[in-house]
Amino acid sequence: MTRHSITRVIGTLLIVMLSACGSDKNATLPTEAESALLLSYLENNGDILNGPGLPSLINAEDVHRLLHGTNIHIIDLRETDAFNAGHIPHSVNVLPSEVLYHFENVIDPSSFDYIVLVCPDAMLSGYVNAVMLFLGYDNVYALRYGLSSWDMEIAKDYWLAAMSSHLENKLVTTFNPKNKPGPLPALATGETNGYRILRKRAEEILNIDPALLDIDLDSLLHYPDNFYLVNYWPVGLYEQGHLPGAIQYTPKLSLRSDQDINTLPVDQPIAIYCFTGHHSSYVTAFLRLLGYEAVNFSYGANAFIHHTMLTTQVESRTFTEDHVHHYPLSGRDEVALPEQRQDESLPIGGGC
Repeated sequence: MTRHSITRVIGTLLIVMLSACGSDKNATLPTEAESALLLSYLENNGDILNGPGLPSLINAEDVHRLLHGTNIHIIDLRETDAFNAGHIPHSVNVLPSEVLYHFENVIDPSSFDYIVLVCPDAMLSGYVNAVMLFLGYDNVYALRYGLSSWDMEIAKDYWLAAMSSHLENKLVTTFNPKNKPGPLPALATGETNGYRILRKRAEEILNIDPALLDIDLDSLLHYPDNFYLVNYWPVGLYEQGHLPGAIQYTPKLSLRSDQDINTLPVDQPIAIYCFTGHHSSYVTAFLRLLGYEAVNFSYGANAFIHHTMLTTQVESRTFTEDHVHHYPLSGRDEVALPEQRQDESLPIGGGC
C-alpha cells in the first residue's frame, strides 16, 4: 500500500464514522482504515521499527553495575512462582497484561533513567519493550538474552538448551517471491485518532498468553503451508541460505507503508525469524499492533545454524556459556550489590 493509498483509506475512515451517526453507537465494524491510520501514526512519530535504536537492549553487566544507587527500575515479566524462586535484586514482578497499568498508575516512568524488562530469554521482554517504545516510553530496554545472561541455571533451560547446528549445510537458496500487494488487516477499536488506536491495541496485544507469541522450528518444518515465513535478514545473507519457504524482508526497510508491508497476508499466521529472536520479537509486536497474526521464531538462526553464527557473525548475534555472568538472584542467593559507578557511559542501543 502506497502512502497515497493509506491517505485514501484514512479518508474512508472519516466517511465511515460520519455515516455511522444515528446508528448503533456500540457497533464497531472492523475496517482497514484503522490499521492504515495506526501505521501512519507509527511512521510519523519516530518510525521506531525502522530506526537505529531497535532492538533496544541492555547488557547484563551494565544492569549489574547500575543496581546500587542508580535510578533504574527492573520489571520481571515472569510468572510469580518463577520470580519468587530467584530474581534480580530490587526488581518487581509485573505480568505483561499488567504492564500498562504499572506504567500509568504505579510509577512515574520519566523519573527513571532506565526501565529494564526481563524474562528468561528476551523473547517476551523484547515484545513488551516494543509496545512500550511505540507508546512513547523511550527509556525502556530489554535485558539482552534475558535472565539467561544473568544466571547459568536459567541459561541451561533456555538459551543453551535452544542452541543447535542440525541444519548446517541443509539450508536452501531458492528465492521465494513476496505476495502481491493486498489490504492491511481490519481493526475494530472504534477510535479515529492514531494514538488512541495504538493505546487500545497495546492493551489488547499485551493481554495474551505468552505461549501464543512464539513458534518453534519443528512446527515450521512440519507444517510449512500453515505459515507465511518471514526471513528478517539482509538480502545477501538470505541468498547464502535460508529455511525452506522463507521470504526475505530487509530489516528496518521492508515493513514500511511505501515498501512491502502490504505484501503480508491478513488471513494466515506470519512467523518471523532473525539471528537471535531479539529483533523479530519487536517485529512481532509491531505487526500484532496492526492486526496481523504474527509469531516470533525464538532464538532465530541460533536454533538451527549455531556454528555458523559463532564463526561468521558478530558476538551479539549468538550465545555461548561465556555470555552467562553468574550474578546472584534475590530469593535464592546471598546478594551483595556492587559499588555504583555513575561516571560510566553505557553501550546501550539497537542492533543484533
